[in-house]
Formats: sequence, structure tokens, C-alpha cells
Amino acid sequence: MENFFNFADMSLPKNLKFLRKKRGKTQDGLGTELGIGRTTLANYEAGISEPNVENLLTFSNYYGVSVDDLLSKNLEQLIGANDPAGFTGRGLPADKFNGIPRIITVDQKGNDNIVYVPVKARAGYLLGYGDSEFMETLPTFRLPGLSNATYRMFEVEGPSMAPNVLHGDKLIGEWVDNLDKVRDNRVYIIVHKGGVAVKRVINRIQERGKLYLKSDTIAHRHEFPTLEIEPDDIKEIWYGRLKISSDFTEPAEVYHRIANLETDVMELKRVLKGDA
Repeated sequence: MENFFNFADMSLPKNLKFLRKKRGKTQDGLGTELGIGRTTLANYEAGISEPNVENLLTFSNYYGVSVDDLLSKNLEQLIGANDPAGFTGRGLPADKFNGIPRIITVDQKGNDNIVYVPVKARAGYLLGYGDSEFMETLPTFRLPGLSNATYRMFEVEGPSMAPNVLHGDKLIGEWVDNLDKVRDNRVYIIVHKGGVAVKRVINRIQERGKLYLKSDTIAHRHEFPTLEIEPDDIKEIWYGRLKISSDFTEPAEVYHRIANLETDVMELKRVLKGDA
């Protein structure tokens, strides 16, 4: 598995100190606002200790800066060049969506494994998708025919995508490296700051700066309204490529009616032949 954090080679302490001062916050004030102790913040800024994944995401959301930028870029230079009027929290060119997954796993031959995210691990995945220790706790596997890309499998929860994708189904998604590649009315797994969603997506980033997430269900339509998602809120997006289901639901009622009609016709033909 690839390493995710290597703080010795990164600029996190300087960036945290710079961003706090740019916001005009003291360590006490910022700590109170974020629910992080002043001493803990001071240790982060001095490079004495390292934030856990949850606190890294807290800083990322608060400042509107991706975790990758917090860890690896000189934000004082970037923001000084791109936001001379004062940092607003959204002045950095990079958003939270990254062109590659934070963590991948490979087999002995260097081929990408498929990581499986069950429903019970969703909350942890939302915080730990970039944490190698957490990702190591998830099952991995490979399937024939899925190569030359990075895939992840998510367990589906709830009836929002019925009848096409059912509760308990497993949906294998292919990594999408650019939001402009998201195609209308296709099924995606969207990992965003509000959770992990399996939805049909309408891409209106160019026109309105948003993605719209739709449910397929008719029976539960009132429970699952269309969601608007800002690109900055998206952490990962996976294109649904394969569904694994244990559901063997009986055919629809119309099928039963046609089947009954066919048997009635067959019986009628038999009777008519007998009369002849």
C-alpha cells in the first residue's frame, strides 16, 4: 500500500501558522472555533506533533484548501500571488477534489486491488479515505476484466436507487480523475463532505457550478429529493461499472399477466384440437 503522509517532507506547520494569521485568528480563538486545544494547535504549527486525519479534514474544510495543498505546497507564495486582496478561504486555485485517489493497494505484481467499503465502514471511510492505517482494515480483491484503471466497491444502503440498484447490492466504481468527465444520467458513487452517495448525476459544473444527484426510486421519491453538490465538497467520485447483487426478485406483475395469458392460449389450443 502507498504511504499517504510523510510530514518530514511537507510544509504543514508553516501552512497552518500562515493560514491562521491570514484569517486574523489567535491560537486561542481558532482553537475555540474548531474545538481543538490551543496547545495542540501550537504543537502542530511548531511541527512537534502531527494532526490526525479528522483534524486535517477540519483544517481543509475551514480554510477551503485541499489536504494535499496543506501538506505539500507553500501556501504563502500561492495565496500571495493569487489572492492579494486578502485570503477569503476560497481564493486558492486547487479545490478538494484530487486527480488521483489518496490511497491505493496493489498485489505482488503491482496491479491495483479493488477496495471494498461496506455500509458499516462508510463513516470511517469519509474521514479515513486518505489514511493508510484505516484503508488497510478494508477487504481487497481482484476481478477478471477490471484492469487498467483504479476501482473501488461500495455497498448500497436504502431504496433510493430501486429498482435499478437495490439495498445490499455492491457497486464497483471506476475512479474519475476529472469532474468534467462526469456524464449526465450515469450512476456514480460520490464521496462528499455530507457522506457517501450512490446516485444518478447531472453535470452542470460549467453552466451553474454544481452537480445534481438524482434518485431512481418512484415509490420513495418524496424521501429522496435531488441534491445540489458544490465541486469543492467532493472528495472522490467513482463511475458505476459493475453491480453485484444477490436479489432474485420475481418478475413484474405485467410479466405474470402475460405468462398467464400465454398458458390460457395454450390450453385453448389444446381444447380446440381435442374438439377437432
